[in-house]
Amino acid sequence: MQMAIPVTTAQGEVRIVQRLRAVQLRPTSARICILQLLSGGGQTSLNAEDVYQQLQANGIAVSLGTIYRVLRELEAVALLLREREDSASGNKARYWLRPEHAEEGSCYFICRVCERKVLVQDEALMQQLRQVAQVHGMQVGGNVVSMQMCCSHCSQEGRANRRADRLARTPL
Repeated sequence: MQMAIPVTTAQGEVRIVQRLRAVQLRPTSARICILQLLSGGGQTSLNAEDVYQQLQANGIAVSLGTIYRVLRELEAVALLLREREDSASGNKARYWLRPEHAEEGSCYFICRVCERKVLVQDEALMQQLRQVAQVHGMQVGGNVVSMQMCCSHCSQEGRANRRADRLARTPL
């Protein structure tokens, strides 16, 4: 018995294949699976180990080496965006699907708590960033800049939690 594929999944896969072909990459099963995983993740970004674990949980056998290679390829052709995450285990790259409407010279504000991303497309801002980088002997790479911040919702929630912790520790 054959299971029917939901229309949205089929349409999503067709769109992924079209995006791969537009950047002249062959739509291999590994590339399609990784892009489907990242496109279905909403606002979150994933590192290579997260991708590996989620694919394994879905019954898709792809080696970790293949995942690293595919993530680098997809980033190189600007289908994925990469950010660095500092953690106790070191500095890891996290990837998310680049929106089709994101132009060169884009900037993302990323909440470090909830990972909500806000796209800022301001050419004057990007020009200023390039000038400051050039003064310091650097250049803005990838034409997309991400800045980690804390959104107002998460900072309010954090303040409320810290206040509750202080009250709980205060002797009566």
